[in-house]
Amino acid sequence: MNWKEKVLLFYHNVFNVKLAVISAIFQGIIAIMVNSGHMHQNVMSAGLAGAISSFFSTGVTARVVQHFSPIRSALISYFLGSLVPATMTFGASLIAHFWNNSPEILASCIAPTFVSYTTSYVTNYLTRHGRLLPGNYPKS
Repeated sequence: MNWKEKVLLFYHNVFNVKLAVISAIFQGIIAIMVNSGHMHQNVMSAGLAGAISSFFSTGVTARVVQHFSPIRSALISYFLGSLVPATMTFGASLIAHFWNNSPEILASCIAPTFVSYTTSYVTNYLTRHGRLLPGNYPKS
């Protein structure tokens, strides 16, 4: 297996780059807004930490959602496909903001977790209806 095939396999199994980039932009802006009442350096580092943690978290969690979407029971698929990624997002965000000394740690974690939870429903819905499918998505 050459390096291109390995990268493609990694992408299909573990990471969703498109959603990761979109999420990083939005979550960085949200973290900046949440912390806007503090010193400029703290605000910018909180935004950067939010963007970085969101990029990696969303890249992985978007693909995690797609692993739950083939479950036949829609209730179980949507429940687990949103709860698991949201929990992962909260943990990644909490660690990043704690490590970065964000002034409003929990407030900075609430928005990404809520967004992850709700967008996981959308990602799951789209995947269950044949959209955003990775190359190795199971065929019915």
